[in-house]
Amino acid sequence: MSDADGIDWTFVMGRVRGRLIDATDCDLYRNLYAAPEVMAHIGAAMSVEAATETFQKALGHNRDAAARARYWQITDARCDEAVGMVALVRAAQAPTHAELGVMLLPRWQNRGVGLPALAGVVDGVIHGRWSRDIDRLIGRHAIANPNAGRLTAALGFDRQPDDDSDHVSWWLDRATWNARRDAWPRAARNLRNSPEKES
Repeated sequence: MSDADGIDWTFVMGRVRGRLIDATDCDLYRNLYAAPEVMAHIGAAMSVEAATETFQKALGHNRDAAARARYWQITDARCDEAVGMVALVRAAQAPTHAELGVMLLPRWQNRGVGLPALAGVVDGVIHGRWSRDIDRLIGRHAIANPNAGRLTAALGFDRQPDDDSDHVSWWLDRATWNARRDAWPRAARNLRNSPEKES
C-alpha cells in the first residue's frame, strides 16, 4: 500500500500529527539515527553517510505498495516542530506481525509526545485504515530503557516473559485491541484524520 493507492496515512492524535516521511525529512532522520544520545538504548549510532543511505531506503519503503515497513514523521501540533519518528516494520518470517518503534529528538524526550505518537499508528492499524492483515503488534526495548515500556504498557500491550536477552518484548494482539483501547489514557485518544482529509 502507498499514498498512490489512495490511503490516508496521516493522523492527529492528542497533541501530535503524523505523516509518512518524505524527502524533506533527511535532517530529522540523520539527527535521530546518527545521534549517540538517541541511539543509546537501540544500537550503535550511524555515521551521517550511513544514515543518509538508510533514509533513502526508508523513503523507498514508503513509496512501495508491497513494502513491509512504513515510517512516519511526528510533529508537535502546538508549535509545528518535528519531534521524531515512528516506524512499523513487518516481521519477515511472520508478515502478520509488525514491530512498532518510536524515536524522539533529545529535547522532546519525556515531554509527553511519545505516547500519542505510538497511539496514532496503533489506532490506524486497529481500525484497518492502513492494514487489515496484521494480527499482532510488537514493542521491544532495552531493559535499561524502562520509559519505553511505560508507553507500550499504557497502550495495553502485554509484557512477554524475559528471554535472558537485554531486551523486553511486548505484544498487542488483534483479539484484544478494541477492549484495550477503551482503557487508553487521555493523551492517547481523540484520533482524527488530518484536517485537510476530514469529510
